[in-house]
Amino acid sequence: MMPAWLPHIVRVDGTWEQTLVRLYHIFEIDFVQSHPSFENKQVIWDDRKLDDLFDEGFWHLITRKDGVTGERLPDFPRAERLPWCAPTINHSRDPIVRNWDYEEASGRIRSYLWLVDWDYIVILEKRNQRRGVVAFLVTAYHVDGASTRRNLERKFNNRIP
Repeated sequence: MMPAWLPHIVRVDGTWEQTLVRLYHIFEIDFVQSHPSFENKQVIWDDRKLDDLFDEGFWHLITRKDGVTGERLPDFPRAERLPWCAPTINHSRDPIVRNWDYEEASGRIRSYLWLVDWDYIVILEKRNQRRGVVAFLVTAYHVDGASTRRNLERKFNNRIP
């Protein structure tokens, strides 16, 4: 059963421009206005505006990198689950969220918050900044495909104790 704290997915029909406005409104409420935290660390994101409209961090929550062109293209299953991102972070200690730290090949420590039963994951990275350690929002996405699940299971099995 879906937890009470997990909102409904958002509709992503209509024009892409209308959808972007609707999605960014959710992002503003959930991140800009609400200031979520993870393990008592402020959650930050890439707030550069490469297109002069939307934060780069926002794009990583609603688009996916195309393997051929390298462009970020709309990912509708990812975008419609945008309302799940902040609540998953805020409820990361709920038993339905598989939560673990993993040391990437780069040496960076990332925290994975996986709603296994709903095929959704949020990835944060612990970073030292002038103001102390923060949780940088790397991405969040709909887990699609067996290879993605296997990769996440492998990372979970090799998590930092």
